[in-house]
Amino acid sequence: MKRKNQKDKRGSPLVEEGLLLGLSIVSLTVVLSIVVGLLSGVQNTFDLSIFNGQDFLDQIRQSLDQVLAFLRIV
Repeated sequence: MKRKNQKDKRGSPLVEEGLLLGLSIVSLTVVLSIVVGLLSGVQNTFDLSIFNGQDFLDQIRQSLDQVLAFLRIV
């Protein structure tokens, strides 16, 4: 049994809700920063790769011309 002079040591439900809300906001921020970091890394990889528009198309055209010349279709 509880004594009358002992205080209830549980926190207020509003304090608990506030702490959970703050924790969820921090967690969401961390997850979003990880996703943005991954996406920017993928973008940098594509920028540095051979898929740079006109150069890639020129390489494809040259390769196709070489194959057609080998087969004497051109």
